[in-house]
Amino acid sequence: MLGNFLEISIQTPDILASLDFYTRLGFERAPVNDVWSHPYAVLTDGHVYLGLHQYVFPSPSLTFVQPDLRRQLPDFEALGIQFEFCKLGDDQFNEAGFYDPDRQMVTLLEARSCSPLNSRITGCLCGYFDEYRVNVRDSQASCRFWEKLGLINTGLDATPTQTVRLATGGLNLGLQESTAPSQPQITFTHAQPEDLAERLLQRNIMVAPAVSPRAVGISLAAPEGTQLLIVGNDS
Repeated sequence: MLGNFLEISIQTPDILASLDFYTRLGFERAPVNDVWSHPYAVLTDGHVYLGLHQYVFPSPSLTFVQPDLRRQLPDFEALGIQFEFCKLGDDQFNEAGFYDPDRQMVTLLEARSCSPLNSRITGCLCGYFDEYRVNVRDSQASCRFWEKLGLINTGLDATPTQTVRLATGGLNLGLQESTAPSQPQITFTHAQPEDLAERLLQRNIMVAPAVSPRAVGISLAAPEGTQLLIVGNDS
């Protein structure tokens, strides 16, 4: 129902600083369309796409492409969705957004704002994209919300985090039940995260031990504040 997943949209006050950070991690830029008036760039590791926007909006946002958006909105409203904003008109790029029960923003766009890369990316240091992880107050209620929007519940991860995972094309969404406020984390798996930490430090990228019950992991903070978590494959 949400359409095709496009990107994790991220607000940045300094797009050049954010671009430098992600390219040093090995992300590559994807071609973008001329639909935004603000500075915009997209980076990818070949699996997940990160949209950097030098523009103020609720960030990060999970952004999907929903063709013929205006006609689709009543179907969302019939599910009880209350839109935070709707920008619709013949003279603008149509978009609409709403929050999930835990204030995760979801954005719907009329059309794609970037094109996928055709070439395989092999230089990303982070490893393999695992999931976009958020803290939720009630994992069952959150699951029901996302399932009615078309995501597939793939079950409970066999890890100490007790994360429920849902999936749609191009996105794994991890719901971690917790009462503690926390920023979302873009998580990756890597064969040797401890060795990776040394390589990142050589590239002047600061790392910290992961704040996670998993056995081995490191965390990174992008210049705009995005949290990246890299854990071992067997964690």
